[in-house]
Amino acid sequence: MGVQYPTWFGPDDLPLLGIVHVPDSGRARAAVVLCPPLGKEHVDTYRGIKALAESLADRGLLAVRFDYAGAGDSAGAQDDPDAVAGWLRSVVEAVGLARATGVSSICLAGLRSGALIAAAAAATEAIDSMVLWDPILSGRNYLREQRAQYTLSIGADDPSDPRVSILGGVLDPAAVSALGALTIDPARLSGVRTLLAVRTAVADTPAVRTLADALDGDEITLVDHEAFTNPASFHVALPTGHIREIADWIAEGAPATGTEVRLEVRDRARVASTADGRPVVETLEEFGPNGLFAIRTHAAAGGDGATHPTLLFHATAYEHRVGPGRLWVEIARSLAADGVSSVRYDRRGTGNTGVVDPDNPVALYSDGSDRDARDAADAAVADPRDLVMTGLCSGAWYSAAVALRVRPRAVILTDLILWSVYRRRSLREQLAPGMPAGDQAGGDLSARARIKALLQRHLPYPAWRLLGRFGVTQVPEVLLEALRKAGVPTTVILSAEDHAWFVGQRGEEGLRRLRRRGGDPEIHAVGFGDHPALHRDLRERIRTVTTETVLRRFGISVETERTVDTEHTAEVLR
Repeated sequence: MGVQYPTWFGPDDLPLLGIVHVPDSGRARAAVVLCPPLGKEHVDTYRGIKALAESLADRGLLAVRFDYAGAGDSAGAQDDPDAVAGWLRSVVEAVGLARATGVSSICLAGLRSGALIAAAAAATEAIDSMVLWDPILSGRNYLREQRAQYTLSIGADDPSDPRVSILGGVLDPAAVSALGALTIDPARLSGVRTLLAVRTAVADTPAVRTLADALDGDEITLVDHEAFTNPASFHVALPTGHIREIADWIAEGAPATGTEVRLEVRDRARVASTADGRPVVETLEEFGPNGLFAIRTHAAAGGDGATHPTLLFHATAYEHRVGPGRLWVEIARSLAADGVSSVRYDRRGTGNTGVVDPDNPVALYSDGSDRDARDAADAAVADPRDLVMTGLCSGAWYSAAVALRVRPRAVILTDLILWSVYRRRSLREQLAPGMPAGDQAGGDLSARARIKALLQRHLPYPAWRLLGRFGVTQVPEVLLEALRKAGVPTTVILSAEDHAWFVGQRGEEGLRRLRRRGGDPEIHAVGFGDHPALHRDLRERIRTVTTETVLRRFGISVETERTVDTEHTAEVLR
């Protein structure tokens, strides 16, 4: 698997996050720069690209994974008008990082839109080989596809905002024009050894055949690849066989002898500045006995922020630490201006923590994940009263579950659907990899589900709540009451569909009971948006409520005016 070294690289005023995979021998025959896709596809394929990097290291090759400027954890704004130029410069900087290790033979490998970006950047770089992995051939077609998917599956955005949404991201109109103009030009790859890996459905289309004939390189046909780049659920099927094929092809063309790798790791970078010119600093850290990869954000010239008021983000399902549409990164850097540190981390089996084991995927809500969430909270701050925790869906549940043990200052729970304190074994089995998407979402039509629906409508509430206490069904009062007893102030943010789930699980009855006992959780029913928060305007509401809640819980007054979404307001349930 080699050894991975997270590091900042590139210009000091716009640092990029990279992860360099070095063979165990410390020597490399070639370097491979892996260019990821954009938006949701970047998040979904993160583990697969890491698996390729680990396979390359096993074959004696150095691999560089990285985030483009304005994407992932790298500095910059995702809606920058010059975003496309920034992505191209990021590829050039990543190639420079690879060359600085002393390895001279360079391969560029791009997945989906990453192939489009890599091919454009190749015009300025002397590379030896190129992998076009399930490539997007035209930026214009890509945007048409993304916008159609967004509209059909997510809905419409506020029309007064001119930015353009893709699944998992947002682009400035100028960037849309620049991306739409990109195409893969085979002339730029003249003399370069190439591999074209395309899906079965498009392998014989005129556009692909024209590109393949012009490249005159090698080809691989990708089978069932949609389950990797566009999964039906949060379980992403890694194409292990194709990853092995790609790694073998790259290794076959690499020089026979290796070069000793030289690498200068930067674990600290200035990623932004506050309005009054103070640096917003991020440090790369390792938490707990299992080496959880973490990034800490704070506005300071020195120190680690461990004694500051801190917001800890728990990631969702198998996603890495960036949050929906990069929201956790953006909130962290914004809060730094008000003296609030933030921590984002990867639990084992996700992101940059551990290795990718496709044959033994980590189960969601596992004992190991429980331990990781607790370790992250322990490492984030010295005093739990300096801690607020948040997350979406499973990340929200972990915020609440850990809060019951460490008693932080507050929790903010976004789009929570698991309201039990006790998790039944059947729940873990239901969410295990390989289950049908409907079962994972709780939407199966089994006899058990039908019986639950009848009980939900007709069972007296005390009996319904008793079932919730044993984890048989989801009753909001169960978790909210546990947090009340633990003395943890609680804010809940719910999209339209999650609020409907809350109401269906008789959450409003539970709220009335809680308030009679002196509990007063804040429930923000946004009234629009989707569960994974791919809706742009929902993310803006989450940003506003989260920021205001964190500052209020820490008693921080803000004199500077903040932008508030006035078009879509949230209903606070009282």
